[in-house]
Amino acid sequence: MLTRTVSQIERIFLDSWWVFLFLILCYLFYEQGLKRKNHDYARLHAYHAELQFKKEEAIQTQEDLMLQINSQSDPAWVELTLMKGLGLVPEDQTKVYFPDE
Repeated sequence: MLTRTVSQIERIFLDSWWVFLFLILCYLFYEQGLKRKNHDYARLHAYHAELQFKKEEAIQTQEDLMLQINSQSDPAWVELTLMKGLGLVPEDQTKVYFPDE
């Protein structure tokens, strides 16, 4: 009885070896696809983080520019801009220049 069952199992295995080979190949292709998906996910996640950082920088720059635009009517801001941008000083102050060596 036991030998008959074993011989039936052997016959089934020998007759359908191609099914097991096909399953093994499917598993290997699945593993390869999973590795590629994980690699692409990591690459896209890093790219997303970089874009988030650039977005935050752009928002900060935009806010700074909006503050500058909104404060252009302020005389103190105009004086500060002239001092920083053109190097001008008010009449009651002295400008000291240190040349780079």
